[in-house]
Amino acid sequence: MFLLQLAIVILACHACGSVAVRIGQCRVVGEIVAGILLGPTVLGVAFPALHRFVLPASVSASLSQLGELGVVLLMFEIGLHIRLPGPAKLASARLPALVAALGLAVPLVLGMGVAAWSRATLAPNVPALSYVLFCGVALGVSAVPVMVRIVADLGLSNHPMARTALAAAMMTDVTGWILLAVVASIAGAEHGNDRLLISLLGPVVYIAGCVAAVRVAIQPLLSKLAARDDLPAMFAIVVCTVLVSSCATASLGLHSAFGALLPGMLLRDVPALREHWDRWFGGFLRTVLMPVFFSYAGLHMSMPTVTGNGEWWWFVVFLAAGFIGKFGGSYGAARLCGLLPGDAALVGSLMNARGLMELIVLSIGLQLRILPAAVYTMLVLFALVTTAATTPLVRYQLRSAERALPDAQSQT
Repeated sequence: MFLLQLAIVILACHACGSVAVRIGQCRVVGEIVAGILLGPTVLGVAFPALHRFVLPASVSASLSQLGELGVVLLMFEIGLHIRLPGPAKLASARLPALVAALGLAVPLVLGMGVAAWSRATLAPNVPALSYVLFCGVALGVSAVPVMVRIVADLGLSNHPMARTALAAAMMTDVTGWILLAVVASIAGAEHGNDRLLISLLGPVVYIAGCVAAVRVAIQPLLSKLAARDDLPAMFAIVVCTVLVSSCATASLGLHSAFGALLPGMLLRDVPALREHWDRWFGGFLRTVLMPVFFSYAGLHMSMPTVTGNGEWWWFVVFLAAGFIGKFGGSYGAARLCGLLPGDAALVGSLMNARGLMELIVLSIGLQLRILPAAVYTMLVLFALVTTAATTPLVRYQLRSAERALPDAQSQT
């Protein structure tokens, strides 16, 4: 039965993703909707017997493991595309760096404020510091993979403002993952004083060990295998490295996704690794593993956990804080650097794309027991709304710029 249920999940995600593309959205929006439709929020309420047949509780563990594998491989792939700017490029990175800084700091501070305000109502049994910090990080992240897809779909790959937003989002994601690792360490320490030293020093030891192992042994070996075009041996080593690294971070009380990101960043310069990775794993990852992750996220999103107008009010507050904070921070930074209002608004609109990265962050919060089910549901909806709004907003800004150009020319 599990294989039949897996086929249903894949088909639902493909169908909803195709519909999203047809109506002008990016595919990930439809895939998120598919997970929600298959979960208890829609199918479980409308057809409970069918829901128990399609996605019963007995398959939850299997979906969880497949979804976690998908997230781990995706985070490694994202790491392959992350390059921290070197000293020579820092001088020219002022605009994206300031956009990243304010675009992260403003929604992070607003999210922490909303979390502190709402904790007594929404999360009275969750440690205060972990909950407040996590909500701030969750509202502050962007999503480079979703933004790349939106930019490509709209033909903006060579647009200077799109390149600025992508560079800023990459910096935001790196900083956000560092902050999230800190929050996870704090959460581990709050569950017991005996874990305090491990929670604080463990990530430092892991990073040092991972960097040493990759630089001294793994990267030279992969370079030799790539030169001989021995792809099976190369990817056996790559996959084992990612899995062992992910296991190490999970044993430290962090999420396995943390352990996949760093090897990707360290191995990005292995010759042709990114191209061969996409050819070998890209299709399976996007066709099978990621739909499973989205459906598993949908299984944990349940509208009945958000009860009454009082809790829905908090969803509106989270949405306003995250959207206005991200747009306002990014827009303000762009204006401080001298961009015109239209260009600054385009950057701010793109920075509000969250989608996949937000779901990964939220799944980590749920597994670490930082987010109650009601808050998780609110923030998944928040990710869906802000991501769905990105493409229409970007199109609106582009149309506004096109209208403003003839007006400016006529005045001259």
